[in-house]
Amino acid sequence: MPAPSLEALVALLAARVEAPADPDVEALRPWRDRIDAIDEVVIYLLNQRAVCAAEIGHLKRQMGLPVYVPTREEQVLDNVMASNPGPLPDEAVRRLYERVIDETRALERRLSEEASEREDGDRAGNNSGT
Repeated sequence: MPAPSLEALVALLAARVEAPADPDVEALRPWRDRIDAIDEVVIYLLNQRAVCAAEIGHLKRQMGLPVYVPTREEQVLDNVMASNPGPLPDEAVRRLYERVIDETRALERRLSEEASEREDGDRAGNNSGT
């Protein structure tokens, strides 16, 4: 997925949008455009986060460390809640990030299982006498 245009996003977010005195359906358009642009960046960043987590999972596997480390998860949750400026309450941010972490952990586990299967296949192939 290509990176969203940072310049376009900054310009869109910098543009002042005011609610008209007599709104109609078109008054929603600039707000929806902003949400669409933000969503594009959010999904890009979530996938970049997943790439980092996958690499961490690979390194953990090489070091024989578990995928799930409760203290690290709490540290991540504490960090995001500490940087939460609102208006989302901390509880909502915590629930959102718990889900992000769950999905990322599932990705780490899946990639680890796939790597194990490949290694098992490689070992079986090396022991086949061919």
